Amino acid sequence: MNRRRSRRLRRRLAVIAVYAPVLAYAAAIIVPLYYLLVSAFKTNTEIALDPLGLPDVLNFDKFAQANRSVELLAASGNSLFTALGSVVVTIALAAPAAHGIAKRAGAFSTFAQLLFGLAFLIPQFAVIVPTYLLAVRTGLIQVPLVFLILFYAAMNMPVAVLLLIPFFRAIPKEIEESAELDGAGALARMRHVLMPIVTPGLSTVAVLCFLAAWNEYIFAQVMTNSSSYTVQVALPLLRSEGAFQGANVDLGRLAAGVIISVIPVFVMYAILRRRLIDAFAAGAVKG
Repeated sequence: MNRRRSRRLRRRLAVIAVYAPVLAYAAAIIVPLYYLLVSAFKTNTEIALDPLGLPDVLNFDKFAQANRSVELLAASGNSLFTALGSVVVTIALAAPAAHGIAKRAGAFSTFAQLLFGLAFLIPQFAVIVPTYLLAVRTGLIQVPLVFLILFYAAMNMPVAVLLLIPFFRAIPKEIEESAELDGAGALARMRHVLMPIVTPGLSTVAVLCFLAAWNEYIFAQVMTNSSSYTVQVALPLLRSEGAFQGANVDLGRLAAGVIISVIPVFVMYAILRRRLIDAFAAGAVKG
């Protein structure tokens, strides 16, 4: 009996040891999201007195106020335009580059990957001035959202290429050779044969590039004006002049603005969730 009890105790302790960190991590994510959601329906007084309590009424005025104050929906549209545009440009350029590197073994492949890896060592602050001057010299400062699409694509190119290389290397060369014998050109092979095979990798790249562009603040702040603000630039404007003293800040309105700003991210993840899981599974099998 004592042995059975000790075994049961050890099993329970093992289960607790496994699931306790998972539950703690889940709580660290869920509790702030819950707090943010309920705060969007409360006044400052209600938030201070009962921060985690449910609101008395579901009043969506805070969301309307957040939108009216800084045109948050229009700013979200600008962010969506730049983020999706940068994803398309990044994939269109990164996929052929990754394919070319993947199919060339030896010193060239190693050197090319090294060059793309070195791009991670360049801090963003170091290129603010030359990037702005480039926008002015090319005239793209007049169309800041288009410039941001090109800049974000360039910014995301290294990680996109490095992530796609293993997916292209995993494709048997016989598949591409067969398509070539059937008369498919390089562009047709890339579009109709190779791209569908590496769809999990493309989905991973799309999500990462979308998040990087959506969350970017520094260059969007420098390049845009009041008619082309992105959501990350418009969102801090919800704070009043007394924000730094902690006065006159409508915390509910600010919470509503944050919720509006994160909805597209959740939607994109929901759409590509299955593709991401497939990509991670494929990476685990290759490893």
